[in-house]
Amino acid sequence: MGNTVTVSKAATVQLQPTSGKLFSTSVFVNSPNSRTSGVWILLAWAKGDQVVVPWSAVYPPGQSTKKANEVANQEMKSSQQKATIAAANFIKSLNPTEPLGWKPEDIKIALHNVGGPSAGLAFALALVAKLKAPELIGGRKIAVTGEISENGSVGRIGGIDQKMIGAKAAGAQIFILPKETCQDITRTPKGLKLIAVTSLGQAVHALASNKIADSLPC
Repeated sequence: MGNTVTVSKAATVQLQPTSGKLFSTSVFVNSPNSRTSGVWILLAWAKGDQVVVPWSAVYPPGQSTKKANEVANQEMKSSQQKATIAAANFIKSLNPTEPLGWKPEDIKIALHNVGGPSAGLAFALALVAKLKAPELIGGRKIAVTGEISENGSVGRIGGIDQKMIGAKAAGAQIFILPKETCQDITRTPKGLKLIAVTSLGQAVHALASNKIADSLPC
């Protein structure tokens, strides 16, 4: 996961070392002001790692590139805030009488050159692993996508085929995705184990299970 997590000095908890990798996944989308050639469209249709959709499927009518970037950046900021709250709520639920030692505002996440809300579940899982359960990653390469709410529910995202292709290319063995997004999959890269979830709790318990090969398929 190409990001940085820091905890403020006001917190009484430290980030724990983890082995393995946790990837967030993203797709590149042309800006609303760009123009796509017919040749590029034909090539995109011929390749599985690209897809052609109407502008209206991605951007509201008349939206500028500047506005689209502003929206994407705000969605990213919001996803980080929701992820820290969801992670705090989940960790607290494991032992309600144990002091958490940190507040959501103590956590800072830096992920550059990426916008949108779909990294929320990845952020939340990373925080649970780094602050409570480093064994969740356990030396594995795990890719994650999914929007998250403060109560830990996981929402649908777009570009799932392309995200799985990217995850496989990065060496991921496991791919965690929203259950709602399963219906959008047209192909699954060979050797990539899917875990479809509706909540942060489901994702954590699936990764902690010794029978992960049988857990929560699409």
